[in-house]
Amino acid sequence: MSMTTLGLLAGLLLALPAHAWEVGEFKNGMSRAEVEQALKTWNFDKTLPAGSDGLFAYDLPSNPAGRRFLFTFCNDKLVAFDQEIEPAFRHFVVIASNYANLYGNPLKVIPYTSVIASGEKSLLAMFWRKGADYIGLKYALYPSSEQLSMTWQINNNCWQAPR
Repeated sequence: MSMTTLGLLAGLLLALPAHAWEVGEFKNGMSRAEVEQALKTWNFDKTLPAGSDGLFAYDLPSNPAGRRFLFTFCNDKLVAFDQEIEPAFRHFVVIASNYANLYGNPLKVIPYTSVIASGEKSLLAMFWRKGADYIGLKYALYPSSEQLSMTWQINNNCWQAPR
């Protein structure tokens, strides 16, 4: 009787779909063409390639929506999605606190400072694990601006997640 129960339980676990992140209509594993098709309904001002493995969709500064999405592909499959949000360190603290309450302590924390042409760049990135997914938050402070983005990533064959 217990072998039958174990067999049924194992079969159910194997039949479950692989866990993957989904943000809006963007899902891990989508092809570049599928992402480009889905982006048409979002009416971004510009969409352009970002290197050989990325796609950047954004609104111009005159557009009050101010959206900025970065899609990263590995072997033509979507493996990461970054969404910029209104930059402020207090927003970083609130979101990081919410993630910590949901997912526990961060799996990885990346503090980084470097010198760039206009001065110093400081970055603080934190990543949590949710199943097979990595959920992250990145805050960058530049001499005259700041940037805050949320990221969803999954392990892939092109680079080590999270990054």
